[in-house]
Amino acid sequence: MGEAVPVGEADVPAVAAAAARAFAEDGMFTFVFPDRSARPAKLDRFFRGAVRYGRLAGTVVTTPQRAGVAIWLPPGHTTMSVAAMARAGMLTFPVTLGPAAFRRFTAYTSWLDGQRRELAPDPHWFLLALGVDPVWQRRGVGRTLTAPTLADADERGLPAYLETTSEANVAYYERSGFGVAREAVPDAGPRTWSMRREPRR
Repeated sequence: MGEAVPVGEADVPAVAAAAARAFAEDGMFTFVFPDRSARPAKLDRFFRGAVRYGRLAGTVVTTPQRAGVAIWLPPGHTTMSVAAMARAGMLTFPVTLGPAAFRRFTAYTSWLDGQRRELAPDPHWFLLALGVDPVWQRRGVGRTLTAPTLADADERGLPAYLETTSEANVAYYERSGFGVAREAVPDAGPRTWSMRREPRR
């Protein structure tokens, strides 16, 4: 599998496509994009913007095979920047994703932001997204993509934080040291597990 490598601009289409396939049946995105036939194209647009945002505001890594992507936002920059969103093309989302989908996305992510502010008020690494192409799953890709940043968190004595809408993912992340900080169902959105990892000394 090799080591994690930074995502360059030329890699964005391939890694966004891998993420779109990874999240095709994810609880968040089935809520935001309930039309299954339209979902693949919407996810591709979404992840192109998300990957570009991560490159501007954080750390984005893939593998040499472009098997997946991890988007990390660093301590002190875990709140989305409007300026970086504009540069990443995300301000077009109300049009490119559709107004109804954008309203659902905004309602759910606003709730997520409130949960994170409460559960991780201290400086932390935020795993905005981890997606592995289904054809590469269960081969250690996710561990490859998260290990460098978790090692940095340990070295600097920082926690890490993430959210998942998949109960199966909870056990996966627990193996990397995360624990469930809260399980909740918002008024608008799927059941969500907020997870936090304390640094390992």
